Amino acid sequence: MHIAVREHEFEIVLEVKEIVEIIVKLDFHVHTNYSPDSVITFESLVDACREKGIDAVAIMDHDEFCGAEEFFERADELRGKGEWAPEILKGEEIRTTGGEICGLFLKEKVPRKRSPLETMRMIKEQGGLVYVPHPFDLLKLKRLRARDLEMFAGDGLIDIIEAFNGKPRFPFANILASRFLRRYPFVRAAGSDAHEPVHLGAAYVELDEFNGPAELVENLREGTIRGKMYCPFYSAYLRLRIVRKDLSFH
Repeated sequence: MHIAVREHEFEIVLEVKEIVEIIVKLDFHVHTNYSPDSVITFESLVDACREKGIDAVAIMDHDEFCGAEEFFERADELRGKGEWAPEILKGEEIRTTGGEICGLFLKEKVPRKRSPLETMRMIKEQGGLVYVPHPFDLLKLKRLRARDLEMFAGDGLIDIIEAFNGKPRFPFANILASRFLRRYPFVRAAGSDAHEPVHLGAAYVELDEFNGPAELVENLREGTIRGKMYCPFYSAYLRLRIVRKDLSFH
């Protein structure tokens, strides 16, 4: 926008720049059909994100990185053609000897069944962020415990903790996470943990647009978590129905 002001014989032009903040809705925990228990294809992910207004997702397949790479490339190709696609953050949900840990902004696969400390260091070595999923879902055996989080709190290895998970088996898991995070200053996020398209976007964070890992963490501090829980057993039932329907066409 320009404002022109005439003063005597001179024309003074003032340029006023409008600062527009772009808010991103980011689901931090999504599984694709590269996870053995997920039925989310690339096409269904794009459709679900468009329908639910989700701008970006973090792909967190179980001990697998190929899905994140493929979905990232295909989304980039769509945008190159002038079509819409969500931003894809390349990640992995890694089973360690002490529970599941996620890596974000990964460049390559992180091997499973290493210690939590070694896994976190491997994530950091490739410039990634350490994201701890569902730490207070007490009915999950494959998780880091509160004592583990307390032990790593002073090391600076954990970047983000999942404060809200869309499908915890223990119904009070998110409440316990919230209480824990009042005492420890971890950056918090949320993810749907979706394994089928209908639940994608059930939990997400609204935050300012970011460029790279450091800015993501910084903007998350002022982010807003939004989410609703859904039944993990109904989720499993839906996946079974989708698989049976697909098999019936072959």
